[in-house]
Amino acid sequence: MEIVDLYGSDEVANVPLQKICGGGIHNLNMESCVAAAVLPDRPNAVVLGDSKLGADSPRLIFERHELDAFVADYGAGKI
Repeated sequence: MEIVDLYGSDEVANVPLQKICGGGIHNLNMESCVAAAVLPDRPNAVVLGDSKLGADSPRLIFERHELDAFVADYGAGKI
């Protein structure tokens, strides 16, 4: 399997992120929110960012199976 480095690619930089959550953590005036998108040509690649930072948000890229493992560990109280 070929490993493709998507960080720094125009595809990742230009994909519009959709806000998927909101609400304050400690400061009710400050919104906390995850934004996400799936790369159009790579349906297993999920891009996450911080909606508060807008286009300047650093982007993290995960495969769906990695996010599934994260959610399972979170649900099990491991993290």
